[in-house]
Amino acid sequence: MRFYHKLGLIEVMSFETAKVFIKPFSDRPSAGIFRMFCLSLLVLVLFPVKPLLSQPANTLTCLTNAQQVRELDPETAGKNLPIRMSGVVTYYDASLFNLFFQDATAGIFVLVAPDISTTITAGQEIEVVGVSGKGDYAPIVRASAIHVLGKSQLPVPRKISIDQLFTGLEDSQWIEVSGVVRSTTILDGRRYLNLAMNGQRVRTYVKDLNEPDIMKLINTTIRLRGVCYSRYNMRRQLRVPWLAVSSLADVVIEQPSPEQPKEVSIASLAQFNSGGYYGNLVKISGVVTLQKADGTLFIQNQGSGLCVQVAQTAKLAPGDRVMVLGYSALGQYVPMLEDATVQLIGHGEPPLAIPADLETLLNAPEDFTGVLVHLNATLMNLVESAGRQTLVLQSSNSIFTANIENSHADEHFKSLKLGSEIALTGVFVAQSPGKWVPGVAQSREISSNIPYLPPESVQILLRSYADVAVIRQPPWWTLSRLLWTLGIMTLILLAGLMWVVVLGRRVRQQTRIIEEKVGRAGVLEERDRIAREFHDTLEQELAAITIQLDAVESQLNGSPEAVRRLLGLARNMTRRSLSEARRSVWDLRSHLLENCDLAGALTEMAAPLSAASGVEIAIQSIGVPRKLPAVTEHNLLRVAQEALANALKHSGAKKIIVALSYESSQFQLRLHDNGSGFDLPAAGQASDGHFGLLDMRERAEKIGARFSLTSRPGHGTEILLLITDVTTNHSPSRAEPDLDSKQNSSQ
Repeated sequence: MRFYHKLGLIEVMSFETAKVFIKPFSDRPSAGIFRMFCLSLLVLVLFPVKPLLSQPANTLTCLTNAQQVRELDPETAGKNLPIRMSGVVTYYDASLFNLFFQDATAGIFVLVAPDISTTITAGQEIEVVGVSGKGDYAPIVRASAIHVLGKSQLPVPRKISIDQLFTGLEDSQWIEVSGVVRSTTILDGRRYLNLAMNGQRVRTYVKDLNEPDIMKLINTTIRLRGVCYSRYNMRRQLRVPWLAVSSLADVVIEQPSPEQPKEVSIASLAQFNSGGYYGNLVKISGVVTLQKADGTLFIQNQGSGLCVQVAQTAKLAPGDRVMVLGYSALGQYVPMLEDATVQLIGHGEPPLAIPADLETLLNAPEDFTGVLVHLNATLMNLVESAGRQTLVLQSSNSIFTANIENSHADEHFKSLKLGSEIALTGVFVAQSPGKWVPGVAQSREISSNIPYLPPESVQILLRSYADVAVIRQPPWWTLSRLLWTLGIMTLILLAGLMWVVVLGRRVRQQTRIIEEKVGRAGVLEERDRIAREFHDTLEQELAAITIQLDAVESQLNGSPEAVRRLLGLARNMTRRSLSEARRSVWDLRSHLLENCDLAGALTEMAAPLSAASGVEIAIQSIGVPRKLPAVTEHNLLRVAQEALANALKHSGAKKIIVALSYESSQFQLRLHDNGSGFDLPAAGQASDGHFGLLDMRERAEKIGARFSLTSRPGHGTEILLLITDVTTNHSPSRAEPDLDSKQNSSQ
C-alpha cells in the first residue's frame, strides 16, 4: 500500500519495501549506525501520515478523471462521490451553466453552480472540484469550485459517423463530423444549422453565428468540431443527438455550394430523363393549397401536387404564389421537399379542385397525392380532439377520414348529422402500405408479376369548414334510431315473455286453489249428505226408541226392581246414543276450521255454550299464531269441546279458561276451570257408558300429544295437551276430520 506525504514531495513504501531498500547497506562496517539512521528517518516520514492510517476503511475514494465518472452506474453516481480532476474546456454556455470538459480519458458534462464567478472559455485548462451526480441521461459532475490553470491546446477530436452518433456513447465527447448544411431553424431564440449526414439530419448550434455567415454555409459541405449533446426522455433513454460548437473557427467548408439550383416542375422531379434530382437542391414554383399548423406546405402546379417541409415557418394562405427552394426527398408515392425555404411571389386564387371518387383515388394515389380534390361521401362519425376535428367517412365500401386543424369546431361542423351525404374539398394524402417501397413504380402494366398494393389509409386535409357541404340529410331510419327501436322492441318482448311466465304461474296457482276449493266443496257436500242421512235415519230411530222406552217405563209401575233397573239402563244408553248421533251430525255440519284458525274456531264454539250456561269462557292465545296440520287442529278442537262439555255439566264452574300457547318448537292447549273438581283415581273409567276422558286421551295419542289431567275436589280441574316438533301446515287445503273416529261422550 502506498502512502503520500502531506506536502506531496516524498513517496515512501511499506515497511517490507523499506527493509529491501536498506538491506544492501547493512553489509558495510558501519551498518549498525546506518541502520539506526534509516529507521529514524523512516519514523519521521511516517509520523505525519499516521492520521491517514487511522481513517475509517469506508472513506469515499476521490475520482480523478472523466472516465471514472462515466463508468459509474446511476445509483452510485447519485451518492455525491468526491471529484478532483484537470482537463480542457471544450464548450461552455454561461447562460445555461453548462460546461463540457475533456481530459486524457474522456469527456464529461459539468454542471456549474450559479455562484461560481469564473470567466471560462473553450481551450482553457481548468481544475474541477465537486461531486458526482446521476444526471438525466449519463453521470455528470456537479462543480463546487473551478480553478483556471491557463490556456491549452484543444485535444484532437475523434471522427464520428452518423451511426456512431446515434448510439448515445458519444455523449459529452469532443468529436468531428462532416455533412451538408441543408437549412436553418430557430428554436427557443437560437438559430440551428440542419446538417445532413448520410440521409440523417442533425441539428448543430454554433455560438455567435450571424445571418451573413449562415447564408454562406447553406448548401455547403462542412467539417466541424464540437461537443455531442443528447436529448433524452424521462426513462434516461436517448431521443436524438445534436452538436454544440464554440465558434465559427471550428467550422471548415470542405466543398462550397454549387451553382444556383435549377428551377424544375413538380411533375419532373422523379422522371428519369430530367436528370434525377433526388437529394439535390431544387427550385419549384407553385400555388399554395394548404398550410398545416406545423408549417408543412402543400403546393400545386399544372395539376401536380407537392408536400414541402419548410425549415422556417412563414404564414401563408391558399392561393399564394410562392417560390420554394428545398432538397428533393422520397415521399409516400411522389417526391417531396425537405429543409425548404419559401419566398412569397404574390397572391391569387387557389386552384380548382379536381372532381374524383374514392375508388379512383385508391387506384392511382401517385396521380393525386398532394392535389386538391373534390368528392362525395357519407358521414359515419365525428370526432373532436385537441386542435383537430376528424370526419369518419364512407365511400365505395371504403372508410377514410377528413381532418381540419382548429382548436374549436364551429356550429356548422357540430350540426353535421351522422348518415348525411356530404361534399368535401381538400388535399388528398395517402399512406403507403408496409411493403410499399417509396419512389419505386408498381405499375400493373410494367410489373404484372408484382401485386398492386392499395394505400394503407387515405386522408382529405380540409382547409376550412367551408370545404364541407351537406348534399342530403340522413334518412329518418338511421343506424342509431334502428338500434334504439330494436332495443325497445326487445325490451317489450322480454317484458311480454316475463308477463306470460308470471301469468302462467298465477293461472296454475289459481287453478290449484280452485281445484282445492272444488275438492273441499265436494267433501263438505258429502259431509252434509252423511249428516242428513244420520239425522233422517239413525237419529230419528234412536229418538223413537227413547220415546217407546219412556212409555214402557210409565206402564211398569208394579214391575220388579230388576226390570225397572234394566229398563232405565237401556233408556240411558239410548239417550246417550241419541246425543252422540246429534253431536256427530253437528260435527259433520260444522265448518269452523275451514273458515278460521284454531283460536277463532274455539271462540265460535264457546260463544253459544257460554250464553246457554251463563258460565264465562275465555279464549287466550299466546305467541305468534300459525297454522297446524289439519288433523291436529281438528282433534284439538274436539278435545276442547269435550272438556268444555264436561266442565259445564259436572264442575259447577263460574269461569273456564282455554289457553293456546305457540312457541317455536312446541304447542300447548290448556283448559282450566274453577269448579268443584273430582277424585283422579276414579277418573277415566268407562263405566255406565261414560267415555269422555278416554276419548280425549285417544285423540291426544292420535296427534302425538302428551295428555295430562290435574284435579282435586274443591280446587277445579286442568287439562293440558303438549305437542313438540310441530310442523306448520303450509298447504292451502286442509285434511278433513276422521269420520270413522270415536265420537265424544259426556262424562
